[in-house]
Amino acid sequence: MKKLIYLSLITFSLFSCSREIHRNATIANHGKISIITESIPADVIVDKTKTIQGTSVTEVYFGFIKKGDRNYADVNLPGASGSLEKQAAVYKALDGTDFDIIVNPKYFVEIKKSLFKKSTTATVVGYGANVKLK
Repeated sequence: MKKLIYLSLITFSLFSCSREIHRNATIANHGKISIITESIPADVIVDKTKTIQGTSVTEVYFGFIKKGDRNYADVNLPGASGSLEKQAAVYKALDGTDFDIIVNPKYFVEIKKSLFKKSTTATVVGYGANVKLK
């Protein structure tokens, strides 16, 4: 009987894992930056010589114990999956650089689920840019 129980638990744990991958990209606005409802004329100076990248990982155990980043960028992001992780990845990409924004960001979100743990990894890659008001 014990062997049957152990065998069923092992089989259940092997086949209960799942994995999702999401990819997303947005198009940058040229010449103006929108803040709430007003447009401010500005020049966006993009450094196309190199890309910047940031990655954030969040793990949730038993559905309520959360381990992950605590610093987030205050940005509106496309898509619902991994939005906090995307904001943390943007924060990490811009942290320690002289750039103000990421232009043409591409988001990669990977979600792994198992019986007791859910892991969400978000990576953002794009060009760094500075905003100069006219």
